[in-house]
Amino acid sequence: MSAPDHFPELAEKLQTIRARIQQRIERTPPPVPAMRVPAVEPLADYQELAPTFGESGAASYGPEESLNAPPSLETPPVALSSDAPQQMARFLATAIGTVNPRPPGLLNKLVQTVKRTLVRLFDWQLRPQREFNLAVVESLARQTKALEVADRNFLAMRQALEQRDQAIRQALQQRDQLVRQSLQQLDQVMRQALQQRDQRHQDWGRDFEGLCEQITLQRWAYEGALMRQSNALEQLRQRVATQARAQATRVDGGGQPAAAMASAAASVPIDYIKLEHQFRGTEEDIRRRQRFYLPYFRGRRCVLDIACGRGEFLELMREAGVPAKGVDLDADMVGRCLEKGLEVVQADVFIYLEGVPDGTLDGIFSSQFVEHLEPNVYLRLISQCTAKLAPGGILALETQNPECLAIFSQSFYLDPTHVSPIPPALLRFALVEAGLERVATHSLSPAAAILPLVPQLPAGATEPSALQTYNMAVAKFNETFFGGMDYAVIGYRPSTAA
Repeated sequence: MSAPDHFPELAEKLQTIRARIQQRIERTPPPVPAMRVPAVEPLADYQELAPTFGESGAASYGPEESLNAPPSLETPPVALSSDAPQQMARFLATAIGTVNPRPPGLLNKLVQTVKRTLVRLFDWQLRPQREFNLAVVESLARQTKALEVADRNFLAMRQALEQRDQAIRQALQQRDQLVRQSLQQLDQVMRQALQQRDQRHQDWGRDFEGLCEQITLQRWAYEGALMRQSNALEQLRQRVATQARAQATRVDGGGQPAAAMASAAASVPIDYIKLEHQFRGTEEDIRRRQRFYLPYFRGRRCVLDIACGRGEFLELMREAGVPAKGVDLDADMVGRCLEKGLEVVQADVFIYLEGVPDGTLDGIFSSQFVEHLEPNVYLRLISQCTAKLAPGGILALETQNPECLAIFSQSFYLDPTHVSPIPPALLRFALVEAGLERVATHSLSPAAAILPLVPQLPAGATEPSALQTYNMAVAKFNETFFGGMDYAVIGYRPSTAA
C-alpha cells in the first residue's frame, strides 16, 4: 500500500516542497562570479593626427569627423590634409641621393646629380601625385592599425564572453547537482520513513494479534477457573443433597439413586486429568484413536459428547465442521474444555438429558464412560440416549474390552472409578433392546501394538498334527490376550417408527 493511502498530509507536503524547489529554479538566476571587463585599446592617437588633419579635413568630411569628434570602433575616422603631400614631397626631395644602392664614386656622384636635377625640373609636375600617394599610404597604415586594435578588442570581448558563459554553465551544473542531491536525499528520507512506518505497522499488528490471543487465552483460563470454582460449590451442594437423600433412602429402606451413584463416582478425591494423561494417554493420542469415528459423525447437525473429558472428540468435530456440545460432571475437565474454546456444560448427564427434547439429537458419542456405571444405570443411559435421537441418529459407545485379558493387567484397574467391565455382546444386546438397528461392534486398540505376541512354531518343528494343534492354540491365545483392548458398539435409530 502506497504512502498517500496512509499519510495524505505527508504526501501533500512532499508535493508542495517539490513545487517550491521547481519554482525557485525557474525564477532565481544562478550566482555568477564577478567578471572583470577587459580594457579596450583606443583606435588611434588622434592628438598625433592633429598636424596631419587640419581645416581642410574638417571641411571635406564635416564637423562630426574632425579631430575633436569621438572615435568609433565600427567606423574609425580617416581624413587627408592638404599639407601632407607637400611635406611628403619635401621629404622625398631631401631624400634624393641619400638612398643609393651603388658604391660611391665619380659615376655615382654624376648619377645622383642628374637625379636631383631631374627632380627639380619635374617637381612642379610630380609633386601633387607624390603628395596624394603619400596621403593614401598613411591613411591605409592608420586604417590597418585601427583594424588590428578592433580585432584585439573583439578577441578580448570573445574571451570574456566565453569565460562568462563557462562560469554560468558551471553555476547551473552546480545548482542542478545540488537540486538532484536534495531530491535524492528527500526521496531516501521518505523511503526510510515509509519503511519504518510499515515495520511499525507490522510490529503493531503482531503485537495486537499476540495481545488478542493472550487476552483470549486468559479469558478462557479465567472462565475455566471460575467454572471450576462454581462447579466445586455445586459439587459440594450436590454432595450434601446426595448424603441427605442417602440418609432418607436408608431410613425408607430404598436403594441409592442412579444420579447419586454417578456423583459419588465423580467425587473420588483424585486429579482425574493427571490420571488420564498418565495411564490413558495424551490428548494427541486420544484424538488419533478417536479419528476412527469421523466417518460416522461427518455431516451431522447436532452431536452430544457424554462425559467429554478433556474434549478430544469435540476438537475433532470442530475440525470437521460438525456442531457438537459436551457435558461432564468433573469441574477440572470442563475447565480444560473451556480453555480450548469448546462448548461444554458442567452437569450430571442424566439431569442434562432430561432437559433435552426427544428426537432432537442426530448423534451421541460417549467414550470410556459406561464402565464407570452400574448395569442398571448404563442401561437407563442407553434408553435415555435412544429417546433423544432423531430418526436416523447414531449412538456410539466405547469402553474397555474384557474379552482381551490384557486390560486387567494393563489399564482397567488403574482407574479407581471403574465399576465393572462390560462384555461386547452384552452392550450390543442393550442397544438392540433399546430399539436401535444396524448395531455393529468394532474392535479397537489391539494389545499387540504394545505387547509381544506368542510366536507360532515353524513348519517341520514337530509332527504336522501336533504343529497344527499347537499353532491353533497359540492363535486363540493371542486373540484372547492380545486382541482389541477397547471396542465400540454403534447403532442407529430407525428412520421410521416400527
